[in-house]
Amino acid sequence: MIPAATLKLGKVTHKLRLTTAALMRFEEDNEGQPFDVLLDRLIQGQGGIRLLVSALAAGLEDGQGVSKDEAMAMVDAAGGARRVVPFVAEAIGKAFPAPNTGQGADAATKPGADAAAGKARAPAGA
Repeated sequence: MIPAATLKLGKVTHKLRLTTAALMRFEEDNEGQPFDVLLDRLIQGQGGIRLLVSALAAGLEDGQGVSKDEAMAMVDAAGGARRVVPFVAEAIGKAFPAPNTGQGADAATKPGADAAAGKARAPAGA
């Protein structure tokens, strides 16, 4: 399961999860542009507040999504867009973690783990 980023504002804890459904809503809200392009623009600060609100609306409520009005209200409650950007960045990092390349990692999470478990097949003609 994709982990959620959390942001506590007063007594309310907001959860932002970039699930597949959330990313699809994000694309739909932005003329079908691919989510990776949209997230890159967001990370680089090129999307403006509209893109930030779109990402929040798509993934708040633990990935279920909320209205844009609710997302804008959350941004205002947080003290503005600059206070929300780290929250969105955390959600992106949790949805797209860096590949684990450490030698001491659990074999089940390493690339080729299926081969180590005897599940890989030899290439055709080998």
